[in-house]
Amino acid sequence: MTRRFALALALCATLGASLSAQFVVYDPANYANALLRYYELQQQLFELISTYEQIRTQYLLLKQQAQKLPFSLAARYRTLATPWVPLIGTSTYGRTAPWILSATTGTNAVAALTQATQALQPYGAGLAGLSAAETARIQMRYDRTQLQDGTLATALSAIGRLRQAETTVETTLRNLESDAYSDVSDYHTQIAVLNKINATGVTAARMAKDTNALLVSLLEGQMLDATERREASAQAIAAQAAFLTEARPLLARTTAQTTSALTTFRIP
Repeated sequence: MTRRFALALALCATLGASLSAQFVVYDPANYANALLRYYELQQQLFELISTYEQIRTQYLLLKQQAQKLPFSLAARYRTLATPWVPLIGTSTYGRTAPWILSATTGTNAVAALTQATQALQPYGAGLAGLSAAETARIQMRYDRTQLQDGTLATALSAIGRLRQAETTVETTLRNLESDAYSDVSDYHTQIAVLNKINATGVTAARMAKDTNALLVSLLEGQMLDATERREASAQAIAAQAAFLTEARPLLARTTAQTTSALTTFRIP
């Protein structure tokens, strides 16, 4: 009985499996969800392909940009340096030796100018016998000469300081040049190039500042020259105005008795 009961259970299970395999349930909602998921997966695949193409293009561009030139940069582009040279001149009596030293180092410019030029002598009591206008004109000319001395001393000091600092500037430029023309790849990374650009910008700004200092000195000299020309023009105008207003009466007084004296003159 036990064996028969087991066989009957096995037969029922087999028949049940066969009957269930013959019936397939169709659910439209599940089918629509499956299609939607398939469409989403397809769109994700397209996005992945597009992203891959962009990354590949960027990689190829970076690879192309990372290629070095097929020659030595230093051998092809390096130029000869032209450093400043110190001021060279003879000083037989030693009067211009401080000037040469100041033009090289920028020190003691006033003393160097004083020793190399003729000293200004004060008028002293000589101004007492002059009119107020003449005294003012002489004093202005005297002070402008002293102003010219100050401008010359400032320019001499600026030239000397620039020449003194030229060694440091030349060393910096040589370092930048060596780094720019180096064959080592570490010197040509993006950060390294940006660092060199920043260093070059700072160096250029400092050199521009020194150039402006020289331009200011030149402008000061030009201003003094223009002032001298203006004063000469003012004096010429004043002289012409004085001639036009005072010459005729003066000449009239001088020649008032000339005609009478000539007509009445008799040889004794």
